[in-house]
Amino acid sequence: MYAQAQSWKHAPAPQQTAPLNFQALFTDEEAEKMKQGIIPKQMEDKWFIYFEDGWLRFHRSWTGFFIYALKLDGSPAGVRVTDSWVNRDPAQYTSTDLDYDQNMLRYLIDVALLRKGGK
Repeated sequence: MYAQAQSWKHAPAPQQTAPLNFQALFTDEEAEKMKQGIIPKQMEDKWFIYFEDGWLRFHRSWTGFFIYALKLDGSPAGVRVTDSWVNRDPAQYTSTDLDYDQNMLRYLIDVALLRKGGK
């Protein structure tokens, strides 16, 4: 079952964002797994992730705050990230460390969505 916007409570995109400069290329198979998203099943599940209108959207499950967004687009070599941003509204997300955010996003993709080396 694919996660959809109506699958979990979530906030709209924040007014304050910053370019995330996240670059990645995924196989078609990996992109299909990512587009399935994640619907939290228990309190320990910290993220709600879904794909809509070409964007992979990452929300915190408890607050619904929209933290990361990745624009995915097909290419001859696979599926590429063509745009990305991170929430910079201090009332919703206090991190201002771009390296941390890029690494967290990579971790969420690899471990939570693609289930590499962990879950």
